[in-house]
Amino acid sequence: MSSVTPQVQPRVLPAGFDERTFNATLNAMVEVVGKENVSIDGRDGALEGAQGQKFYGDIWPMAEEDQHAPSAAIRPQTVPELQKILKIANRYKLPLWTISRGKNLAYGGSAPIVRGTVVLDLHRMNKIVEVNEEYAYAIVEPGVSFFDLYNHIVEKGYDVWPSVPALGWGSVLGNTTERGFGYTPYGEHALHQCGMEVVLPNGELLRTGMGAQKDSPMFPLYKGGYGPSVDGLFYQSNLGIVTKIGIHLMPAPTHFLDCSVSVPNEGDLEVLVSKIARLERDNVIQNHTSVANLWRQAMMHPDPKIHEVAIGPGMKKGESADNTALAALQKEQGWGFWKGYFAIYAQSGTLAHANWDLVQKAFAGVSGAVCTCSEYSGKDGAKLRMTDTPEGEIPHNGMPRMTPIGMVNVRGYGGGHVDFSPLFPAGGKELSAWYIKARDSIKEAKLDFFSDFHVMGRYINGIICIVYGPTEGPRAKEVFEKLLKDARDNGNTTEYRTHIDFMDHVADAFTFEDSALRRFVTDLKHHMDPNGILSQGKSGIWSKRKLTSVL
Repeated sequence: MSSVTPQVQPRVLPAGFDERTFNATLNAMVEVVGKENVSIDGRDGALEGAQGQKFYGDIWPMAEEDQHAPSAAIRPQTVPELQKILKIANRYKLPLWTISRGKNLAYGGSAPIVRGTVVLDLHRMNKIVEVNEEYAYAIVEPGVSFFDLYNHIVEKGYDVWPSVPALGWGSVLGNTTERGFGYTPYGEHALHQCGMEVVLPNGELLRTGMGAQKDSPMFPLYKGGYGPSVDGLFYQSNLGIVTKIGIHLMPAPTHFLDCSVSVPNEGDLEVLVSKIARLERDNVIQNHTSVANLWRQAMMHPDPKIHEVAIGPGMKKGESADNTALAALQKEQGWGFWKGYFAIYAQSGTLAHANWDLVQKAFAGVSGAVCTCSEYSGKDGAKLRMTDTPEGEIPHNGMPRMTPIGMVNVRGYGGGHVDFSPLFPAGGKELSAWYIKARDSIKEAKLDFFSDFHVMGRYINGIICIVYGPTEGPRAKEVFEKLLKDARDNGNTTEYRTHIDFMDHVADAFTFEDSALRRFVTDLKHHMDPNGILSQGKSGIWSKRKLTSVL
């Protein structure tokens, strides 16, 4: 078997490694996965990025110096290969950073927290193990994208709809274990995960729930298993490597209503989200609602002329959008300042129309509220196929797409975005108060507020997509830090998920009983991964063999 040719000056080395030891480690990896599946400097081998990038790391860094540069990348294809890699990593104490497909956009991409860490890229582990139409579930490996799962379902003609996020190129498994979400009634993916297969840091193979019983047909059907449930230990975690999950799918409806409700004024946010949340808790609206502000509506519009108005001359000079131009655009287009997108799904037209009537009734007393919907139904009462519905602005119909990715270039080609993702109660009062302060902070930074608020019935994920140009990363990072501090100090909240630059900062907010939860998880990390080889610093979790943090 071929070996790695030693580099004279490797760009970066793992902490504690000299060049000779590092190359010996990579040569051992080559014996497992082949030379073509070892990138010796992290500069190639990744799945292609939004602007054609094939390197590992954060394609949209917010700092001028690359603090998160990986030293190499390894791409196994099977569980046995992965187990052998972990054996080698433990022998050499080689730090690894696990990714599924590396599409963790706005949160750091495929970059590790600790500079010099080797990326463990699982995108070649891409089997759709099973899709079961009768019980509406799938079992997938880390490399399976939402496009892959959707295409498989369409090709087989199954009457099930997957839940997909805003961009379809990401990993079903990776999105789920990061507590990501999609847009059908099964959109809170972590709630609909059932069964995990995990390779532990020492290479042992574990199945959770009913998977712990050999060959159990209940593995993807009943999550609880027997005794303690441990699935949650592997969410946003570095305690193991998830190699398979079961995920529940939505049985195809016969009727689908793609809906929206808009309100005219900026001050109407509280009434909008509070009424939507009540409708969700009452199961009138079955999926969660995505709430857009005026600028987002303009930027997501299919007409490029509207984009030009929204961008305006100011943005092209590194300023924020012109509020006067946006207000004129709102009046011209007849838009509300806020617009909530949701859907209604039913097995009969009677049920669908009854729920739609309840939505309209709920907003009848809200001045200027406008409710709209487009209806689709299966022919002669048959199940509705996803392909019989158009691509919408929001993928309520389970059809993945990549359309929104273009927004990252509005401030110049090669730009990016970072998501700030705080949590609030669903009543809307706390969100509205926070919004005013966050809006002003974004404006002061000469950037724009792109609201991607997700109303989940009992809570709101108040995501802001902060879009920045190729040279504006440091400014985006500065305002992000301000938002994070303000949310913690004045709102008693923090993010559900964050960029790799801020994982320790978010973990620092969980201080109940002298940070008892963090200490508990740190103890688990120490016992499960004493050599500290897996994803050091992930979610603020470090082993006691703590490598140098870049934070």
